[in-house]
Amino acid sequence: MKYTLFVGIVGLFAASISQAQLTGTLNQVVSPVRPIIDRAPSELKSIREEARRKVQTSVDGARDLSTLGSGVVGKVPAPQFIAPTATTILSASGQKIIKEVRLENGFLAVEKEWLFIGEEADKAYFNGTNMEILEVKFLPALSQWLYKVKVTGDKDEVSYIRNSLPRNLQSQIGRNHIYLSQSEAATNKSKPESAHKLEASSQKFESCLIPLRIGMVDTHVVPTHPMLSHISLTQASFIVGQSQKSEPSKDSNMSREGDGKVIGQPMSQENTVAFSSDHGTAVASLLAASLPESSQVFNASVFYSRNSVSQGATLMSLIEGLNYLASQQVDAINMSIAGPDNPILARVIKQLDRNGIQIIAAVGNEGPASLPLYPAAYPETLGITAVDKLHEIYRWANQGDYVDFAAYGVSVDAAHPSGKTVRQTGTSMASPRATSLYACFFRTEQQRHAALLKMKKIALDAGNPGRDKVFGFGVLP
Repeated sequence: MKYTLFVGIVGLFAASISQAQLTGTLNQVVSPVRPIIDRAPSELKSIREEARRKVQTSVDGARDLSTLGSGVVGKVPAPQFIAPTATTILSASGQKIIKEVRLENGFLAVEKEWLFIGEEADKAYFNGTNMEILEVKFLPALSQWLYKVKVTGDKDEVSYIRNSLPRNLQSQIGRNHIYLSQSEAATNKSKPESAHKLEASSQKFESCLIPLRIGMVDTHVVPTHPMLSHISLTQASFIVGQSQKSEPSKDSNMSREGDGKVIGQPMSQENTVAFSSDHGTAVASLLAASLPESSQVFNASVFYSRNSVSQGATLMSLIEGLNYLASQQVDAINMSIAGPDNPILARVIKQLDRNGIQIIAAVGNEGPASLPLYPAAYPETLGITAVDKLHEIYRWANQGDYVDFAAYGVSVDAAHPSGKTVRQTGTSMASPRATSLYACFFRTEQQRHAALLKMKKIALDAGNPGRDKVFGFGVLP
């Protein structure tokens, strides 16, 4: 993808931080639904287990089991994951902000940085000679303290770091991993469909009539694109290296959290890293395409530019962004990102589920042989894959038991920061549709479990009968 890189200079940023253009009733606020709607845990496990039993019954009753292997899954190579080459991220002034390292499992992390989530008193355990606390933050929406710790000695192995803590705290520390956005290169040209393919069955679904309240974790979004003109977009920056402030000042380029559109943006050029608005603007436009007028979208901007075609976000930024979105009491959070399993991220996702917030995430673009990627593979998360207009699976989409639904995500028309529309492809481009559908059903059905069952009901079964590792429960309209 050819990305437009933005360096966070105040003057440059001022031109792009205005509110998505508002008209008519857009100033109306979409109130959080607590306590009117049941926000109990979504019971995703029970829904998946029921589907698994139905598939197993079908398999046990088949006369010729070999015919079941001829479906779309087929034989796949052994699981693998190939991460990009580690790089060093510099600020606009040349200061080193992030030094990425490639771990033995192929994933990326910030060199010698670890995160711990727990109580305030737990900081006493990091006073040893091998570790120092770099940053401490209280996450009010999650009721937890977050510590960023740096290893000062030579020992940087998982076993050593965890064994230095009491046994009851060893599951509360993990590397400051780096997560990547999930989309292919954009193009202005349409991709021709194969002539031999049959037209897919038409699915009809009326657009939601109720204004929705949705969160997203992504890159910065350019809010002035015409595709965003009917929604209210508020965003806050948690990009590594950028300062955060909660109150506007005369000399800042921030605006009040409820009134303006961008808060917590960089105040100086010294520690600002380059970032792109391509991915987030595209995802926001795909969310907006399924949202009625006056809907509210809250974006946590977390990605820095690794190069012209890749964006990365530290786990620290992700958690800060999720805490922000939880404080906005959104109904669902779209995460078009993927990366390694991490005990800190797992705890945060579980807490958000307890808080009644559904996470919907792209399953990843590493191919059918990839290891499971997260947060999509967590049991509390809805994992979304991508199909084209004919419901053919995207060839690089991850496959596995964590795939719940498929949605249109191949060569889709999406917004570009330039104000134009480009074609985008990837599981990142499919998850916004699922997020919008869930949020709509959540508001109309008045219950999380009922909303998920409604999604399952409208999904068009594809691939092997029942839920499978390629399409999940089926293709959403």
